[in-house]
Amino acid sequence: MLTLIDSNYTWIFVVGLVVFVFVVVILLCFTKATGERLFLGGTDDPELAGDIEETPALLALLSEDARLSYERAKVFQQRFPPDSISTDITLSQYVSIQEKGVSAFEFEWDMETNTFISARTELQFFNGECSLQTNLPLPRNQDVYYWEAKMFEKPSTTTVAIGVATKPYPNWRLPGWNRHSVGYFSHTGNKHFNNPFYGKTYGVGFQEGDVIGVGYRHRSGTIFFTRNGRKLEDACTSLRWNLFPTIGANGPCQIHVNLGQMGFVFVEANVKKWGLAPMQGTLAPPPAYGYEAGSLLLERGSSGRQQRYMDSEEDDSDNDERPLIQIYNRPIPRSASTPHHHQQQQQQRTRFPTHSPPSYSSLTRPPRLTGYGSNDITTSIITTTNGTT
Repeated sequence: MLTLIDSNYTWIFVVGLVVFVFVVVILLCFTKATGERLFLGGTDDPELAGDIEETPALLALLSEDARLSYERAKVFQQRFPPDSISTDITLSQYVSIQEKGVSAFEFEWDMETNTFISARTELQFFNGECSLQTNLPLPRNQDVYYWEAKMFEKPSTTTVAIGVATKPYPNWRLPGWNRHSVGYFSHTGNKHFNNPFYGKTYGVGFQEGDVIGVGYRHRSGTIFFTRNGRKLEDACTSLRWNLFPTIGANGPCQIHVNLGQMGFVFVEANVKKWGLAPMQGTLAPPPAYGYEAGSLLLERGSSGRQQRYMDSEEDDSDNDERPLIQIYNRPIPRSASTPHHHQQQQQQRTRFPTHSPPSYSSLTRPPRLTGYGSNDITTSIITTTNGTT
């Protein structure tokens, strides 16, 4: 009896082992076909964790300015880790993305950097090492998100780094030089992943006119790059933070970024619609010019103004001697008629201002109001109640 029980357990163990091996083989075949890794790198990887040992030999690779910049950035990230501020897309930001589409994403200008941003995604760097980031992180609704950066103007002496990073990120550092960031560098073609001391061979360097793309698979935390429409191998995995498109340079250059507002050079991204958001959102466009003609109130107002304008034109055509400046006064009721009011009515019938125009004016002057502002004999224009001046 005991032998029968032991044999049953043996068969269960053997069947379970076979099923386990079969499942592993299926998963390996699946990941081989999709190109994604089965086992993600853990924090034991010093490059992934950002815990690179600062040996004197590594510090000797940096110049004095680079070492001071590295020490300053290290202190900055200790005080402001990635989770020190909330970077999740809020409800209002999500609604903005739905309404505006990809126009909701833009690069934020930093007044501490020698940069300039125009049309939301056209970046211009002047001098000094600095970087710029977008206002919103990469979304996580679909499997892959993708964006491209074209080297519109790039001297050979300028180094450009294209990549992603968390926020807050030290704005005087290029992506890839600090923790939780990765960058593809133009002068060497190497990638820097949390490593300011040296980069790893990755691709070919890029110059003016080249287009560098960045793809992000949020399920595996994988970042990959493309160069002029050709996909390179995966640069890193297991980036589980909210990542922001980040571009840095150490000299003058101009870079135009395509977040999905136009077609990509990488054809696969167009076919699968990997942009950060749709080109156009659900927000209704503004009304066409002249559409206000259908408004009843505006039509009544415009018709009234048009009628008054036509009447004024007819009056002007009948009387060519009418002065350019006319004074309209309210009529005085007869019940309020007094000698003083009668005198005011006689003065108002002249249709002239209450004072004489200056000497350089082309208007005719009334005979009784000469001299005010002119070179003629000055007379008093203050009238007393008894009619004397």
